Amino acid sequence: MFKYISIILVILISACNRTAYFDSSLDIPNSTWDAEKAAVFDFTVKDSARIFDLFIKITNDNNYRYSNLWLLVKTSVKEGDIAYDTLEYFLADERGKWLGTKDGDEFSNEFLYKNKVRFPRKGKYSVEIIQLMRDEKLKGIDKVGFKIEDK
Repeated sequence: MFKYISIILVILISACNRTAYFDSSLDIPNSTWDAEKAAVFDFTVKDSARIFDLFIKITNDNNYRYSNLWLLVKTSVKEGDIAYDTLEYFLADERGKWLGTKDGDEFSNEFLYKNKVRFPRKGKYSVEIIQLMRDEKLKGIDKVGFKIEDK
């Protein structure tokens, strides 16, 4: 009996673990994100029938002055198609408590950007993430990342 329960648990746990098709993060120099410097992520789609969830990852520290973060996400494919999205994510709650996972002085968040996405064609893609806050030099952002998971 224990053997069968163990097998069922292993199957259930492995079914819940989604694998990252692409996962990359960039360190922001001096924890100051320049509005003119996009975080750029290049990846290749080999199967246009696959379905993915897309995530934006942000790591901030206590020097970040705001509770929210406005972003522009530009997705382009080698053939020239371009899509733009303007997004707002919250890094702190209404009381100012940082959200996400704390690691030392940093707080990491992984935000769902799009779910159940099919890329229209195989090929090379580029995602550029640009901060749209009022500060030209946005202090307190340590890392920006982009992740694609199999659905």
